[in-house]
Amino acid sequence: MIDKNTKKRYNERSDRMSFKIEINPELKMKSDIMFKAFYGRKENEEFLQDFLEAVLEEKIKIKKVMHDVRLEQLAKEQKFGILDLGVELEDGEFINVEIQIKNYKNIEKRTTFYACKKLIEQLGPGEDYRQLKPTIIIAILDYSFIKLPEYITETVRVVKEHREYEINNDVKYYYIELEKFRNQNPDMTKRINQWSAFLDMERGDLLEMACKENDKVKRAVENYEVLTGDEEVKRLAEIRLMSKLEERSALDCAREEGIEEGKRKGREEGKREGIKEVAKALKERKEPIEKIAEITGLSKEEIEKI
Repeated sequence: MIDKNTKKRYNERSDRMSFKIEINPELKMKSDIMFKAFYGRKENEEFLQDFLEAVLEEKIKIKKVMHDVRLEQLAKEQKFGILDLGVELEDGEFINVEIQIKNYKNIEKRTTFYACKKLIEQLGPGEDYRQLKPTIIIAILDYSFIKLPEYITETVRVVKEHREYEINNDVKYYYIELEKFRNQNPDMTKRINQWSAFLDMERGDLLEMACKENDKVKRAVENYEVLTGDEEVKRLAEIRLMSKLEERSALDCAREEGIEEGKRKGREEGKREGIKEVAKALKERKEPIEKIAEITGLSKEEIEKI
């Protein structure tokens, strides 16, 4: 239940169009910690269902929502910006929702892997392939991925020469590119745009319009604001942020050490090349190989190859 003070804060923020979170970025809706904390609560399941229906453009009935890891584990993980949320529907279909903040250049492989994994898990030895239920992959990306102007792309199997003819679509992929979304002027009367504004939370004007158009989005924002004040969620977000900073610091140190090592090797290589030039000059002056070896420290075999 949302208290009056929370609603008052929401209304004040709505008037200022200041929905952007200016504190720990791990408290943004599209962060893995917040996404899982929000949709992991039963009272927010109706918002997940409304979002999924907007993406799929059809009515669905959720049977169960599943997460791959616990929040505490997720906060300390090194696989930053990746989260899988499993949704089993009443008709047996499975939806895998994935958020990826950073472009690891592997989203196509990841989505294919998860789709195949979910199909394989459905059947036991000797069971009929016709029992397979469709698997849907929804990838929410905070970067541009597909070289098309649309920010939502649905991919299915089609016949190459007759693209209007779809075949065996037991797997469907939906890619939602939030970077494209916030750089457009979307029609905010459309439900999918309303939920994209909620997930992205980068443009207060779009989120304000979404709240006015869709009462579920408005209530989702209210629940979200309450969750940002939850001490446990804030603690986990802080752990997540510190883990990221530590990883970044370790990478910076490794990079600096690598640069220094490269410079050292370069100096050593340059010094050795200089010695070879000296040996070459002495050899051209017909100096004995034994003498050249004594002066340069090179072996007889090395001198003979020069």
